Amino acid sequence: MKLAILTRNADLFRLICECFVSATCTKFADDLTLARALYRDEYSAIIIDADTGVNALRPVLARRACYADRRAPLIVVGAKEDRHSIAQLLDAGADDVVLAPIDTRELALRVYLAWRHFSPAETAELGDHLERGVYRFDRHACSVFVSGEQLHLTPREFAIAWLLFLHAGEYVSRRQIASNVWGDQEDIVRRTLEQHIYKLRKKLGLDGRHGATLRTMYAHGYRVEIVEAVVRPQTDTASAGMPRSMAGDTFAEFVGI
Repeated sequence: MKLAILTRNADLFRLICECFVSATCTKFADDLTLARALYRDEYSAIIIDADTGVNALRPVLARRACYADRRAPLIVVGAKEDRHSIAQLLDAGADDVVLAPIDTRELALRVYLAWRHFSPAETAELGDHLERGVYRFDRHACSVFVSGEQLHLTPREFAIAWLLFLHAGEYVSRRQIASNVWGDQEDIVRRTLEQHIYKLRKKLGLDGRHGATLRTMYAHGYRVEIVEAVVRPQTDTASAGMPRSMAGDTFAEFVGI
């Protein structure tokens, strides 16, 4: 895993690195450098030192608000122990807060839980049915219905569509799709993934005609937007099989113990 850490405190950076011995920790001293790195690369979590100050206008938080760019959880560490300051941090866009003095066990657990919440690997623990607008997915039968009409998708097309619709309104990166659907790295399946996305746009009509649009943003990935509410008719499902391969990591593996 990769952690982006915004702090000028060398001791705090060292403490965080000791919490996650198997992680790649990168230290950033200012917002601009961090924002550029987040645009170019992908991180498992973003950790910000409360002493650097946190407000909604900071670049990383502003981008999350404007573009729904929430690919990784953002945790503020070293916050003061009062309700007002905690509320301000959460209102500014933090996903979680670790109070000072920092307990390394609490820090590791909170980062892990936040990461699990953002990870598409959670799909393995969900049910087999999903509904978004007029789109209805049956993962057990590997079937998708649009306004009651069953459409044919290949198993991989279905897996990609399931992942995107499950996280409707959020960007799912190419790396996340590649890892969950192919079990491989993004660069190896990039061209194949683009072909699958092209076919999904056509087969599922993801241009707004059925109330859903598929957006693409460079360095962020793909996002399904449900643009209107429609009545969903009931349908019958067909029986077919679909392998499941989205298992989550354990806390011990996450912190490297």
